[in-house]
Amino acid sequence: MKKLGEVMDFKVTNSFSRENLNYEYGTVKNIHYGDIHTKFQTLFDINYESVPFINEEIDISRISEENYCKNGDVIFADASEDLNDVGKSIEIININEERLLSGLHTLLARPKKDIFHLGFSGYLFKSNSVRTQIQKESQGSKVLSISVGRISKIELSFPSVEEQKKISSFLALLDERIQTQSKILIHLKSLIESLNDSLSEQKIRINSNFENWKKIRLGDLGYTFTGLSGKTKEDFGNGKRYIQYKQIFDSSKIVIENCGYVNVSENENQNSVKYGDIFFTISSETPDEIGMSSVLLEDVKNVYLNSFCFGFRLNSFKELLPEFARFLFRSKVVRNEIKKLAQGSTRYNMSKTELLKLEILLPSIKEQKEISAFLSSLYQKIQTEKTILEQLETQKKYLLQQMFV
Repeated sequence: MKKLGEVMDFKVTNSFSRENLNYEYGTVKNIHYGDIHTKFQTLFDINYESVPFINEEIDISRISEENYCKNGDVIFADASEDLNDVGKSIEIININEERLLSGLHTLLARPKKDIFHLGFSGYLFKSNSVRTQIQKESQGSKVLSISVGRISKIELSFPSVEEQKKISSFLALLDERIQTQSKILIHLKSLIESLNDSLSEQKIRINSNFENWKKIRLGDLGYTFTGLSGKTKEDFGNGKRYIQYKQIFDSSKIVIENCGYVNVSENENQNSVKYGDIFFTISSETPDEIGMSSVLLEDVKNVYLNSFCFGFRLNSFKELLPEFARFLFRSKVVRNEIKKLAQGSTRYNMSKTELLKLEILLPSIKEQKEISAFLSSLYQKIQTEKTILEQLETQKKYLLQQMFV
C-alpha cells in the first residue's frame, strides 16, 4: 500500500488547444484530454490510436526532454463535467519511438523505476477503489477538476511485479476480446445497412421471379397523428409509457420496455399508439438527421408518443407491412428523399404534409415478407453479439471492482 505521490513523479504538460493541433502533418504528437474521455484505450498503443500533431508554427523548443511521454507513463484527464470521467486515465504501453506530449487539462505521471509492470497501471487506475478516491478528491461544481497535490494523496494497493504481470496479461486479453466483439458489431451493422440499401434500390433481389416494384404515394397508404400535447415537466417520470425521441432516432424498432413514463388521465384526449405505427422525428440540428423513423412491432395499450415526433398509421397492411417499413424508411434511397424535406437554417423541421406527398417504391407483400425476414434474422444476430459484448464488459467491470481492494 503506497500513496500515488510516493511511487510516481509528475512531469510538466502543455496547454495547447484543439486550434493548435491537426491530424495531417507535424513532428510531435499531443494527447488532448478530450480524447482520453472519448476514444483512447486504457492501454495506449500509438500504432492503433489516432493522435493529432502540434502545428509546426508552434514553438516547442523550450519543452524539456524529460517531459516527453515514455512507455509506462500514466496520463490523467484532470477536468470533466461528469464525476464519472474526472481523473480518467490511460497508460502508454507503446510509443514506438515517436515524439509525444501530454497536453491541455492533463496530468503526466511517471512511475519510479521497477514499481509497476508495463500495462498494470492502466488497469489499476480503472479499478473501483482508485476511481472512488479520485472522485472524492475532485473539486468544482459545474466543471470538476483534480490537481497534482490532491491526486498524489490517493492510496494504491498493488502486488509484486510478477503478479502484476499475470494480472495485466489476463485483463489485456479480456480487453482484446471486447475490442474484437465491438468490431463484430460494427461490421454486422454495416452489412445490414449495405444489404438494406441494395435491396431497396433493387440492386439485388431476394427472388428474381417476383414482380416489379410499384410506385405509391405515402399519403395513399395511411395518415399522420400527433404526439402528446399540453404536458409540463412535472407530468413526466411516472404513469403510463411513452415513446421518446431518442428511441425513434436510435433504432428502427421500438422496444416498449425502454420507454419513459408520463401521467395521462382517463379523460384526456391524447393519441395512443398501436402495432404497425411508424414514427418520425420532425426536428433536428442537421438536415441529415431529419425524419428518422422507427416502427412499433408490439401489441400495446395506453402507450403514447413524444410531442417532438409524429406517427403514421397505415390504413391496412395490404400494401405495406410494418416489418418491411422498419427497413424501408431507414434505407438510403428513402432517407435521401426525406432529407430533401428539411426546412430551416439553424434548426431544421419537416412538414407532415410534405412527407405524405413522398412517393416510394414497394415490392409485393410476398417479397416484403422475405426481405424483412432476412434482414430481421441479421438484426437478431446483432442482438446476440451485443449481449456477448455486454457480458464481457460486465465481467471486466466486476474484476476491476473486486481485484484491487
